[in-house]
This record gives sequence, structure tokens and C-alpha cells, in this order.
Amino acid sequence: MTSGSEASTMPDACFECGAPVRTEWSDYTFTYGADESATELSARIPVEVCVSCSAASLGHEAERLKHEAVCIHHGLLTPRQVRSIRDRHGLSRTAFAEVTGLGEATLHRWEHGIVIQNQANDRYLRLLYSADNIWTLRQLDAEPDAPTAGRRPRFRVLDTRQIHRLQVEQSAYQLRDA
Repeated sequence: MTSGSEASTMPDACFECGAPVRTEWSDYTFTYGADESATELSARIPVEVCVSCSAASLGHEAERLKHEAVCIHHGLLTPRQVRSIRDRHGLSRTAFAEVTGLGEATLHRWEHGIVIQNQANDRYLRLLYSADNIWTLRQLDAEPDAPTAGRRPRFRVLDTRQIHRLQVEQSAYQLRDA
């Protein structure tokens, strides 16, 4: 790692000795992947360095920037870009999920860099940048005669009595040899 010229003092304490740490921006190279598919990627990241013992650690921001480098390497949208598509349309995660058919939990994982979307979903997200495509998806839900209308599964919520009744009914069934 090469230390950059930008440095700022942080109120955090060293994980080794408890002394104050400062943040230094460094060009950081890391290996992504394994075996023959491994590749070296680079990112400019903040490194927290102890002013006393020189212990260094990477924080959340450094991990986020490394994740972005991986997304860029694969030609995929970064978590910030995924979130910006939803923000562009002024939709909550729930509303965006309803319009697009994507899961709320999946959107959360993509937007927070927990997982990286595959290429097919990345292309779908890029199409969703266009307000016309969001409008088209809304029309599909609004038109009862549309070819895909009514295909979205609806789940019912069972209360405790219904669950108990189903358990009683299921216990009456037994598998027998033919």
C-alpha cells in the first residue's frame, strides 16, 4: 500500500493499543477470485492507521469501495447505482419491488453490497432506469387483459387457528406401502 497525501484525523481508537487513529487514503491492490480465475483489482481506499503502533485496518468504507471495484470489474452496477435507479423514480423499496417483481430482500442485498446481482438482473435494472419501462410494468398490473396479468402469485397469511387446523388434518394422513 502506498500512502496518499490525503489524511484526516479520526476520533476512533486503535484496535491494538487504544491510541487514536488517522485515516490515510491508499492505492490498495487485492486478489479477487480463486485459482486460474483470480485477478488483481485496485481501489483507492481509506486505511485506519494507529498514530502510536502503526497498526492498520480497513473499515466499512474501504470494504464498500473494494466491492465497487469488483462490480466495475464485472461491468455491473454498483450498489449506489442500483439504489439510484429506485431513487430516480421516487419509490420506496417496497413499491419498487411491487412494480418490478423483484424481492425486497434481494433489492436490500444489492443496494447494501451484500451480494452482487447477476448479469441478467443487472440488465433488467438498467432497463428500469427508464421511466417508460417503469410505466410499462405498472400498466401490466393495471390491465386485466394483459398477457401477464394475474400471474403474480398471491400468498395468504394464516392465523394460529388455521395453522392448528391444518396440522390436525395433516396428522390424519399416513403413507402406506402399496
